[in-house]
Amino acid sequence: MVKQVILCGCGNIGFRHLQALADIDTPARITIVEPFEGGHPRIADFIASEAAGGAEHYRLLSALPESREHFDLVVIATSADTRQAAFDSVVDHHDVGYIIFEKILFQTVTALDEVAAKLEHMGIAAFVNCGRRGFENYHALKTALAGGGPIDVTVTGSAFGLASNAVHFLDLCEFLNDTPLTSIDLSALQSGAVESKRAGFYEIFGTLAATLDNGAILSVTCLDSDKMEIGITLSQGVRSIAIDELGGTQSEDGVTTPFAIKHVSGMPYLYDNALREGDPGLTPYAASAHQHRLYLRAMCQHLDLPSSDDTVCPVS
Repeated sequence: MVKQVILCGCGNIGFRHLQALADIDTPARITIVEPFEGGHPRIADFIASEAAGGAEHYRLLSALPESREHFDLVVIATSADTRQAAFDSVVDHHDVGYIIFEKILFQTVTALDEVAAKLEHMGIAAFVNCGRRGFENYHALKTALAGGGPIDVTVTGSAFGLASNAVHFLDLCEFLNDTPLTSIDLSALQSGAVESKRAGFYEIFGTLAATLDNGAILSVTCLDSDKMEIGITLSQGVRSIAIDELGGTQSEDGVTTPFAIKHVSGMPYLYDNALREGDPGLTPYAASAHQHRLYLRAMCQHLDLPSSDDTVCPVS
């Protein structure tokens, strides 16, 4: 049976989701909703291309369908400031099986909680695209390190977008340790924030620290530099594994082996897993919402914003 998929938001990251969806093995019809009509020519060119497998498998719209439809999978790839509205519109007017959200999930703790309650009430399983859970090498490392005690994660680099991508590393540390975060400390960040390339959002520099329930420690440092660099070290007892994601290697005790990273567009199996098994292998919503709550509250404190759960944190 042909599955029904809807992609809400097809800008930069949404387009990567579309490229992945075009490569899934599961027979599917894909509805693309992109309100910015200036982006439609690029999308139309892609779905008409040989890589997309035939334009008859796609429907490109500027708004959600007016009549009620069933969607086996919903991918919500809007920016964080409009994501809750997109979620509400889809689930209020259509029947939904599973949802994959982009991150940052939402900009307020209240939105996290409201969406969590609605998902539970409607019986919808949802996941968050923290994509390192889709990397085979991290699964292999998790298996190799299992039972050996807490795994500390140290990330150092520059120009990788700490404000937006901190959640990826919070999630990676939780994934490797199989235990939840307990606290986030932003006291080692540089004061304030700077405007990001996306209007209305901000970037931060310095070091984020976090602790997990099993005692593992996460440290993420992003320097203010134009050159993108990123190095990840996993430490467990006397073991130390250095991962160069950009260079595609991992090293331990002088031995270097390949380490393959995957971009969103290169992981169609996540969507196949969602459509066939009901679980893409990404972060369950409840776990990611917990990470986001800690992060948004810490960020609001760092930016001297009100401590209310309704306070909008300008990250996406």
